[in-house]
Amino acid sequence: PLLKQIKNSAESHIVLDCSTERIYEVLKQAQQIGMMSDYHSYLITSLDLHTINLDEFKYGGTNITAFRLVDPENPEVAQAIHNWTIGEARLGKKVDFKTAENVTVIKAETALMYDAVHLFAKALHDLDTSQQIDIHPLSCDTQDTWPHGYSLINYMKIVEMRGLTDVIKFDHQGFRSDFVLDIVELGPQGLRKSGTWNSTSGVNFTRTYGEQQKEIVEILQNKTLIVTTILSAPYCMRKDSAEKLTGNSQFEGYAIDLIHEISKILGFNYTIRLAPDGRYGSHNKETGEWDGMIKELLEQRADLAIADLTITFDREQVVDFTMPFMNLGISVLYRKPVKQPPNLFSFLSPLSLDVWIYMATAYLGVSVLLFILARFTPYEWPTPNPCDPHPEKLQTQFTLMNCMWFAIGSLMQQGCDFLPNFTPYEWENPHPCNSEPLFLENSFTLLNSLWFTIGSLMQQGCDIAPK
Repeated sequence: PLLKQIKNSAESHIVLDCSTERIYEVLKQAQQIGMMSDYHSYLITSLDLHTINLDEFKYGGTNITAFRLVDPENPEVAQAIHNWTIGEARLGKKVDFKTAENVTVIKAETALMYDAVHLFAKALHDLDTSQQIDIHPLSCDTQDTWPHGYSLINYMKIVEMRGLTDVIKFDHQGFRSDFVLDIVELGPQGLRKSGTWNSTSGVNFTRTYGEQQKEIVEILQNKTLIVTTILSAPYCMRKDSAEKLTGNSQFEGYAIDLIHEISKILGFNYTIRLAPDGRYGSHNKETGEWDGMIKELLEQRADLAIADLTITFDREQVVDFTMPFMNLGISVLYRKPVKQPPNLFSFLSPLSLDVWIYMATAYLGVSVLLFILARFTPYEWPTPNPCDPHPEKLQTQFTLMNCMWFAIGSLMQQGCDFLPNFTPYEWENPHPCNSEPLFLENSFTLLNSLWFTIGSLMQQGCDIAPK
């Protein structure tokens, strides 16, 4: 049931952590339900995978990777096993070592026990040569300890030697350090060493790129691949023929010729199948599903796709692409801006909203100030009827609307039909030679008033001054 759940979840990278005796059984069940294909990868944590017969799985193309503490092909290991066998035979005992691929193999537990005994013997010998060791009988029921125990432990920490598990070395806490694990992978020739791992430099792959390519070519020999594509001229088209064509012969085009030449070079067979929906492959963000050729690849109904398929970021997250056979030359796409009809308030665009608010506030403030000053000064209340020297009431031209009109006229530099007359001293004869001018002139316009204010603030003076 567990393997079926893993298969239904579409997970293809599996870490198998179980006892060595159950590895073959688990892999056999996985093979029966179709989980030992080219799309599945297994990382086995057992250090004794090399002791199991994996002949049934080495031609399936499944990526099976494991770690190994003992290298059975190491001459030192082979010599130690040979001496061990002879030594036990002299005592009338028989040691039954397993054989895999014509090589005698030994379990990691056995090799560690062998190295532990030799390390203990070497440390005890070094301790005996450095000081006199007295052996006194000890009882398990008392709390008495052997006086040389701590010295022996310290010697075991500093001793370095080579054993069946390579270099044996410990740190100050008594943990093994600088040990090396072989990385092995299952291929058509069986388990082969592809790299090493150690606690200082990490993973180091020793298999060359040429060896990897050679193994891939060997796996592809006479293998039939399912190729998905869509009808898109001139890459894939149906061939015009008076006879009914079937199989690969019913298609023609650049993509068909390309996959045909690749198959001849690598030696594999192929079957072309059109994508059921005729789409390239797009991602539905709401459902999280793909369609088109990408869906065929993800659901493993096809091994590869060949078409004028654009490489996008989303597609690269789920499938691998080869080097493109054609570049469009388009690096950035953006939508051409559409000219919008002018807005009713387009004239406000040159200035920001804050500036317009400040100007409107200043305009209203000046208008209200003119209205108040016109109410205070007696010079803005003339006689409405010049023929009546003693009228019952006076009137002023500077109503609130007229004040606003005067302020906007001054701001736009367009003038106005009436001018303020708050004081008679600011109105001068523009032509001194004319004793009876038709009109008077006031130098304190709105701009001159602002200039006088700025000059007074900066203490720079001004050409005009109020009287």
